[in-house]
Amino acid sequence: MSTKNITLITGFLGAGKTTLLNSIIAQKKQTRFAIIENEIGEQSIDAELIIKGNDDIIELNNGCLCCTLNDNLYDIINNLWKRNTEWDEVIIEATGIANPANIAHPFLVNPLIIRSFTLSRVICVVDAELIEDQLKDTEEAILQIAFSDIILLNKTQKVNLDYVAVLQNILTQINPFATVLQVNQNDFKVDELYQHQRTPDFKTNPKTFMANNGMLTLSNHSPQKNSLIAPKSSHVKHQHSNIETIFISFPEALDIETLHHRLFVFLLIQAKDVYRIKAIVNGKEHHKKVILQSVGNSIAITEGQEWGNELPMNKIVIIGKNIKILSLEKLFREHIAA
Repeated sequence: MSTKNITLITGFLGAGKTTLLNSIIAQKKQTRFAIIENEIGEQSIDAELIIKGNDDIIELNNGCLCCTLNDNLYDIINNLWKRNTEWDEVIIEATGIANPANIAHPFLVNPLIIRSFTLSRVICVVDAELIEDQLKDTEEAILQIAFSDIILLNKTQKVNLDYVAVLQNILTQINPFATVLQVNQNDFKVDELYQHQRTPDFKTNPKTFMANNGMLTLSNHSPQKNSLIAPKSSHVKHQHSNIETIFISFPEALDIETLHHRLFVFLLIQAKDVYRIKAIVNGKEHHKKVILQSVGNSIAITEGQEWGNELPMNKIVIIGKNIKILSLEKLFREHIAA
C-alpha cells in the first residue's frame, strides 16, 4: 500500500491557519481529509470554525501537540492507520505557539511511520502586518518560519507594496529553502500551493541573498586540495532580530555516517541556539543528493534527486543565534571523505 500524505499547517496566532485549512477543504472537494486540530485551551474554538463535510476532525484540546507528542500524536497516527481506507490525506493544524519540528519528528525519523506516511509539505502562514515584530519578540515565530517548506505571506493588502518586498526578502534570508507566496485578503490558491512538495533546493541564489544584506560579513577561504570550486561561506546577522543565518558551500564528498554522528552530538550540546540545519550534501558513494536536516534534537537523512548534469556540491544552511561560522565550517570539513 502506498503512503498517505500529510500537510502540516503552522504559523503564529491569528495569521490565518484555520482560513487556509477551510480553503483547502473547499477547493479540494474530492479529497477525504483526516484533520488533526490542536488547541491549548480546554474548550475548542477553531474546530467549530472548520467547514464540516465528510472529513474526519480530531480535536486535541488542553495541550500543545508539540509538547504532548509522545502520548497523543502516536496514538492518533496508529488509530488513523487502522482505518486508512476511510480517508485520503491528513492535515495537521498546529497551535499558534507550536514548534513544528516536534510535530514533524515522527514523520521524518521514525522508520515505521515513514513506511505509511509522507510529510508532503510544511506550510507557515505569516501575517504581513505583524511578522516583523513577532520575529523580534517570539522565538516560536522564528522556529515556524525556519522549519517550513512554504511560507504564505498573508494579508499583504494591509501593507504597502515596498514593505511586502522587504518582508519577502527577510523571510527568504531566514529560510532560503522555502518558497514564499504572497496572499491578499486570505485568498489562498490551493492548487498552486499543492504544486510545492518537500524537494529542498534554494529558492534564491545564496550568493545574492547574502550580498543584499547590509549586515553581511563574508569570509573567503582558499580551495581545499583537489577542489573544483572555491568554497563559499557567509554569515548574516539579521537587523530585525537576533537571528543568524549561515551558508556554507564546498564540493568535496562527505562521509555521511560520521557526519550524522557528529551533528547529533553537536545538537545535544547546542540545540537551544540552533533553530534549523538543512543541507543538500554530496555524500561519498551516493549517486543522488543527500538531504540532511535537523528535526528538534535529531538529525533526519533522506535521499533526494539525482545530481544529473549538476556539479555535486554541499549547500548547508544553519539558522540560529550565537553561532560561530568557523567552528561549523570545521565541523563539516572534518568529514570530507578520504
